[in-house]
Amino acid sequence: MKNALEIASFRLKGGIAVEDFLKASIEMEDGFAKKQNGFIKRTLAQNESGEWVDVVYWKTMDDATKAMESAMKSPACAPMFGMIDDASIKMSHFQIQNL
Repeated sequence: MKNALEIASFRLKGGIAVEDFLKASIEMEDGFAKKQNGFIKRTLAQNESGEWVDVVYWKTMDDATKAMESAMKSPACAPMFGMIDDASIKMSHFQIQNL
């Protein structure tokens, strides 16, 4: 069974402090992501132009899909998601071929 990779790229809403976003991100990871079946690890990065990428490794594509569906209803995710500019979000899932 191949692992899955979830990649979300986005920008923050205007006026959101990076420190506040990072705090909400840690709370989302600890309060939601790490508790999901199949969670392996997560990396969050930002480039010089202010675009963010959130990369999550999952044991299976099914784990990734179920977690994404649950995240949309989770109170633990709402603060972080509320800081993201919805129009800028691009979400993709990939099956990892080299593991």
